[in-house]
Amino acid sequence: MFPRIDRGGVESRPIVRPAGRSATLLLCLATATGCGEPAPDDTADAAAADAPAVAARVVDVTAVDAPALDATAVDVPALDASIIDVPSADVSALDVPSDAPPTAPVGVAPVDGVPGAVSLAGGSVTVAVSPSQERVYRIDATPDEHLGLRLDFAPVGASIVLAVERWDGRRAVALGETDGGSGLRFLAAFDPGGPRTFFARVRTTSAVTSARLTLTRTPFRDGARCSSDCARLLQLPLPNDPARDGYAYASTTVFRYQFGRRDLVMFVRAAGQAMAAQGRAPFVPEDLSQWDGLTPGADRGALRHASHQRGKDVDLSLYGSDGLAPWRSYCTARPVDGGRECSPGTLRGYGATANAALLAPFFASGRVTMCFLDRELITPTRAAVAGAVGAGLVPSAVQGLYADGTHLQHWPNHDNHVHVRVSEASAGAIVFEPFEAP
Repeated sequence: MFPRIDRGGVESRPIVRPAGRSATLLLCLATATGCGEPAPDDTADAAAADAPAVAARVVDVTAVDAPALDATAVDVPALDASIIDVPSADVSALDVPSDAPPTAPVGVAPVDGVPGAVSLAGGSVTVAVSPSQERVYRIDATPDEHLGLRLDFAPVGASIVLAVERWDGRRAVALGETDGGSGLRFLAAFDPGGPRTFFARVRTTSAVTSARLTLTRTPFRDGARCSSDCARLLQLPLPNDPARDGYAYASTTVFRYQFGRRDLVMFVRAAGQAMAAQGRAPFVPEDLSQWDGLTPGADRGALRHASHQRGKDVDLSLYGSDGLAPWRSYCTARPVDGGRECSPGTLRGYGATANAALLAPFFASGRVTMCFLDRELITPTRAAVAGAVGAGLVPSAVQGLYADGTHLQHWPNHDNHVHVRVSEASAGAIVFEPFEAP
């Protein structure tokens, strides 16, 4: 799946990378690293990792304790390089000052990685943006930081874009951008693989009288279970690589509606990573909640759901028998009270085993109260669970949840996605929570 753009309610964007290598004996000695292969970029195939060019340190030969040679007095015959036996250099024996600067991690951009970028540590900054000049901000993150970006501006109808890029070892690569919403833009980034430099860009094609960019750094770690601060509302981060993160975005995605409880964001990412590990294509997470915890569409006065408040719900695209998971229907739908549902016997192209596997990490979290799916899709999903357990795709401990009538139940309008809801009770045993239509 590739980047998109949120235009008046429809949002945007992901991408990926290449590489090269060069070195001389002098370079290897001066950097005290040897002539091995460069460390692979953790965001791409190791054989194609983009490693930044290494700057050779000049060796001060005047510090070498050796007598000066009178070159005119030395009769040196021409050398046949082919007969010279030069042993491998022992790099550990080099006299390299202990205060030599360490080599920067692959994911950290050099100071001039993106010319004109201004460092943004956190908090809010005033953005002087105009149609003639975009603003670029550099954000250096540790592996356990969720980066939340919010852009407030006036007039609220101005055409303004917020974009995020990620340093891949050689260049800043676009992850996503948005231009949807009135007076607000939101994007989030996270990289658990190591220190990483991100860049935020702000550009406009219309007059903007005022704009403020706010960066919030929140401690965050991936995991299949949440142990604390689970109700905190966080935006689902842009995928760094959909093939590894396991989720992507579509032209229908609205980023300001991508806010969920910390635990739900963790579970979505855990499910994505599990599906990617199985070699499956990325799925598409659509609405969670608005940035303020309200039902998506509340900002426009047109609710898109009956629930989806406080970040407890998420809609996920489903896998087809072709192995892909775009937003699409898997039956011939008919109108019913409350919307539409599949006509009996019209199921087609549905990937039952893959969808059983998609739900497994959510059920294994112990925090899911219910899921909604069309009954014509529930039947084959339940039938596929036994085989998925045997193949190691679904833990045997959660097999019974697929057929208990609660964790997976019918509701109209779910012929093209599954709705997952987590408990709002504190971590531990799930208490009774009143039913809410999705």
